[in-house]
Amino acid sequence: MPKYEFSVSNTLSLPQYVEKFGRTSFIILFIMASFLFLPWQQTVEGNGVVIAYEPTERPYPVLSTIDGFIKEFYVSENQFVTKGTPLFQMVDLDANYSEKLHKIETNIKEQITNSEGKILLSKEKHSNLKKYLTVGLTVYEQKLSQTKDKIKSLQLKQVSLEKNHRIEMLNFQRIQTLYKEGIQSKRTYESAENTQVKAYADLEKNSVDIEIQTRNIDMIKNEKDKFLNDTQNKIKSLEALILSSKNQLASLQEKLQLQSMNISRYQTSKVYAPKDGYVVRLYENDSNKFIKKGESILYFSPKITEKTLLFKVSDFNMPLIKEGLQVRIMFYGWPALQVPGWPTIKFGTFGGVIKRVDPISHEKGYYYAYIVEDPDEPWPSSDVLRPGTQASGWVRLNTVPIWYQMWRLMNALPPEMKTPVKGEK
Repeated sequence: MPKYEFSVSNTLSLPQYVEKFGRTSFIILFIMASFLFLPWQQTVEGNGVVIAYEPTERPYPVLSTIDGFIKEFYVSENQFVTKGTPLFQMVDLDANYSEKLHKIETNIKEQITNSEGKILLSKEKHSNLKKYLTVGLTVYEQKLSQTKDKIKSLQLKQVSLEKNHRIEMLNFQRIQTLYKEGIQSKRTYESAENTQVKAYADLEKNSVDIEIQTRNIDMIKNEKDKFLNDTQNKIKSLEALILSSKNQLASLQEKLQLQSMNISRYQTSKVYAPKDGYVVRLYENDSNKFIKKGESILYFSPKITEKTLLFKVSDFNMPLIKEGLQVRIMFYGWPALQVPGWPTIKFGTFGGVIKRVDPISHEKGYYYAYIVEDPDEPWPSSDVLRPGTQASGWVRLNTVPIWYQMWRLMNALPPEMKTPVKGEK
């Protein structure tokens, strides 16, 4: 018999419950090991609130358009109104303010009419003066031309008279010689002397006429220059008056425009609904309280044509969020069961798609994405899913084994980035 071997050991066996426990443990371990190879879809979790996708359809306060008092409310809280429905009307502190504004406008219009008439009259005078200047210069040019023609004619005559005077002078000298010699009679001598004197007088008179006409030319030129300067000064004065009137007219038109704007602003004291929507809250309801321009009167919520979930994610997960990725959404108030890693288990949740991601952070450490409803999984109607409803969401990424997911979590590694595929669900 070998050392340390006893025959009694051949008669011993393990208890049955130990064998069952061992088999059960093996099966459980096998199942757990198999479970590690099951698929698990990685997700990025976040939360958000339902808002309108279009910024113009988001709620906003309706402000007072003028300084004054609330005259009347035409709506009540939580009332649905259509575009153009009167909401409220304000009245100015001065009851006659509207009438005063219109009087000022009428006065400015009259001044504009007067200025336009003044400009028109000045333009007519300006045109007439230009015509007068043209005609006047033409007349003076004609006078100068006529005077020059006279001088030219007198100069030609002067030549003839000078020649005639020389002839008569020679003739007189011959007759005077013959008269001294007793050949010619005294009568002939006196006749020749008279003829010579007359020729000399005609010559001198013509010379004087030439001098007078020459002086006339200088006088006409001086008159022409004076006429030109005076008329041009009048034209320049009219041009300055027209320019001044135009500036005055432009200033009056600007005043009229400002006055029209003031009247339009005052007329906006009756405020209308800019869109279809709901009057959510009335902030001011005291008709005796003076309200300044720009103060909030009521809170208005336009009718929403497209809802979106403003989804908030941390900057750690922001690089994983891309347009087109599928999202599972759980709206607060809806009973739901959702296992993030197994999207097929989605009782009470709704589908969504990331439509847009903000390029910058609006809140320290957080970014926003806009999630719209999946056409194949419509969201609840606007009667029950209203703006302001909060929600949680899971952005669906790549599918990996469970063991990899556990290993990733233990090592604090981020999920795998996924590129959206069009038409993927």
